[in-house]
Amino acid sequence: MTSSPTALLRAWPASALAAWTAALDAGRCAADDVLQTLAHYAQVHELDPGGGVLDLLATVSGAAHLCVRMPAPGDAQGLPPGRATDAAMAAGEILLVDDRAPGATGPTRPLALVPIGTAERCRWPLLRLEAEVSVDQLVSEASLGEIEYELKDATTSAAAVIAGLGGARGGSPADLRDALAARVAAAQIDLPPHDQPRIDRVLASAAQIDAILSLVGSGTLGDSGAQVNRADEQLRRLSSVTRRARSAAINALLAEFRYRTRAR
Repeated sequence: MTSSPTALLRAWPASALAAWTAALDAGRCAADDVLQTLAHYAQVHELDPGGGVLDLLATVSGAAHLCVRMPAPGDAQGLPPGRATDAAMAAGEILLVDDRAPGATGPTRPLALVPIGTAERCRWPLLRLEAEVSVDQLVSEASLGEIEYELKDATTSAAAVIAGLGGARGGSPADLRDALAARVAAAQIDLPPHDQPRIDRVLASAAQIDAILSLVGSGTLGDSGAQVNRADEQLRRLSSVTRRARSAAINALLAEFRYRTRAR
């Protein structure tokens, strides 16, 4: 009997953990809401070394600052070289935790959490960044409005890439629409209640572009490897745009919740 393949870990669990824990600290949700959200990503969460999901939550909750980064080879997003950054490059996501008391400012060597695993079991190695950074300043230099405009341009560019591929398509238009919808859903991030609809729009646009890039990379949208290779530089640029947009949106949400926490 053939065993079923292991289900993949949903995308961006570190972003979900950061957003929901920040909402908990700000009084916008309950601890059970955070745990329920994490259960959507994996049945079991382990803090490494030695701990379960409650230990994971305790590690993040009450931090002076939180910041999400989504680095890739050639685009470290301000992270220093070292083991934590290497792990983040492989996973595509890292949560930085300034574990000093609330109100602390200036550079520090933050804790680093990188999700590794499957939908059955997600392990969170607990590392220290190898150099000091100012976690509260690792944010996008562009405003969310500018980022949203950049994503609109990226959507147009992604459509142009598809149009330029040509070749046979891997299925009917309905099949492609279903495949695109499934990949968009997989790239969405569960967010707690918040007051910035622009964050939702930025994340939705990023998920749409990522889904298109995923279909291109899988060969679903063209049968010529040479065509994909010629478009590689543009695809890399679009991927970088979506990663930076997504991390900027999540960090804007974290900043909103931090403001609420300070105001309480």
